[in-house]
Amino acid sequence: MELISIDVQNVLGVRAAALAISTPVTLIAGPNGNGKSSLAEAVRMALGGDVAARGVALKKDLQALVNEGAKSGSVEVQLADGLTAYAMLPSGKTTPADVYVPHRALAYVLEPSRFASLTANDRRSMLFDLMGLRVTPELVIQRLEAKGVDKTKAVRVGPLLRAGFDAAHDEAKRKATEAKGAWRALTGETYGAVKAETWAASVPAHDEATAKTLATELQHCEVALEQWQRQIGQLQGAEQRLAQARAKLPALQDQAGKLQRIQDKLVADESGLAEWEQRLQATTAEAGQGKRVGLVHDLARAVEFLSSNYGGELYEHAEALPAYEREHGKLGAAGNPEAQAKLPEVRKSRDLMVSAVANGKRDVEAAKRAQAEAEAIQAELDETFDAAGLADARAKADELKAERATLVKKLDGFKALKAQAEAAQKKTTDAAAHHVDVAAWDQIAAALAPDGIPGEMLAEALGPFNARLDQSAADTSWPGVHIGADMTVTWLDGRPYKLLSESEKWRADAMLAEAISHLAGLKLLLLDRFDVLDLKGRGDLLCWLDVLAEQHEIDTALVLGTLKALPASSEFLTAHWIENGVLGQLKAAA
Repeated sequence: MELISIDVQNVLGVRAAALAISTPVTLIAGPNGNGKSSLAEAVRMALGGDVAARGVALKKDLQALVNEGAKSGSVEVQLADGLTAYAMLPSGKTTPADVYVPHRALAYVLEPSRFASLTANDRRSMLFDLMGLRVTPELVIQRLEAKGVDKTKAVRVGPLLRAGFDAAHDEAKRKATEAKGAWRALTGETYGAVKAETWAASVPAHDEATAKTLATELQHCEVALEQWQRQIGQLQGAEQRLAQARAKLPALQDQAGKLQRIQDKLVADESGLAEWEQRLQATTAEAGQGKRVGLVHDLARAVEFLSSNYGGELYEHAEALPAYEREHGKLGAAGNPEAQAKLPEVRKSRDLMVSAVANGKRDVEAAKRAQAEAEAIQAELDETFDAAGLADARAKADELKAERATLVKKLDGFKALKAQAEAAQKKTTDAAAHHVDVAAWDQIAAALAPDGIPGEMLAEALGPFNARLDQSAADTSWPGVHIGADMTVTWLDGRPYKLLSESEKWRADAMLAEAISHLAGLKLLLLDRFDVLDLKGRGDLLCWLDVLAEQHEIDTALVLGTLKALPASSEFLTAHWIENGVLGQLKAAA
């Protein structure tokens, strides 16, 4: 990232600073409080695309970034690729994103101390991003599978990986704890990996062969019981039929005993009917012809007419007219009024006798049937009922029921034992499944721990990064700085960054910023306050930058610090003096 020129007007402590950059290293020196750090901050605003510097977060407060006495300020940084990055104050406008987008690693190059100030997790994420190692769920799941982790469970923690390894690691540990709790609840024992490997529930002893023998005996018993119960049913049916017949017999015998009397009455009724038939004929004849109306009388007159006129042709009807006259009298006879008056009563009496004869015949038939049924029942009752056989059958059935109850009780005991054995086997199987879950989740948790897959991926990222730091230490003759797997930044002697002196921290920050710039392909450095170094340290710094420029590993390096006088310029270094916020008041070279 080669810079061509920098122009800063009225920003912070800078009133006017315009410089053309013609060498890889540009050194800006001057007294304390004369605008060096302000110039560095201005460059950060333009190249970083962020004017919220020095803790100014609200737009209304941006006026505070404008040099005292001025109404507005500006920063323009021209790049070798023809682009210009700018920042305007107090509007806060910066180069549009469709024109210029700062590299994601640029902030750590423009502000070298920034990397060391990150948390371990943020530092890890930054290095992953810098080295192009994208921590995607798919990538981590592939690595988990390569370690033999259960794929189904690996997929379950996949979404949590978007929140980072820690979230997924904690979830795997929680799942392992849940599985241990399930194992403990099932077995009633404290979980232990060695114990769980061979744990088995106690299985009660049960003789399957004896159970089968008992089942066969029970089947035979039930078949025999069914046969005896069928026989009992048949005997009880016969006994019930006899009881019903015995109860019915008296009524039948009583009805059959009336047969003679009914027959005698029938004979008398038949004789009376004959008498009333004769009386009806006589009365009818005596009544003679009265006023006869109705179909029967009309037909009789028609037959009489036809017989008189066509007698031979109606021979087949010869009996019709005499039958009529027997009942109603001669057609042309003159009737007896007294007889005519008696005729309805006589006819009614005759009809009553007809009904009495019909009823008598019916009663005779019923009495005969009752007599026959009573004789049949009596014959059946005379036969001996096998009461002893019924009692014996009932006794046999009771014995078989008792035997069946005993067999069922024994079989229930065997079934209970079998159920307990099956439950124990299931408990053993379920406990083994929970143990497998514990092992699988523990394996995933271990793989997602910092020294697992994150450590492996970090080692891939840290290898080139630490190698670049080693190269910088060799080029500067400074003690090396190193980043551990736990993301701790340490000095060569193992001291962590926070325990380093100010100059040691500055050197560490410079080497870290150069490694980031190199690996990101930026080839840019901005090193402010280099005056914390002693004379030898400053010389080492300039020699290091010379080597980087000679190897074409840096395009532009801005170095700022307090000096009494400017160093001599060279083909790789140009020095500028800034005083009272104005760049260009030169001091003699030293």
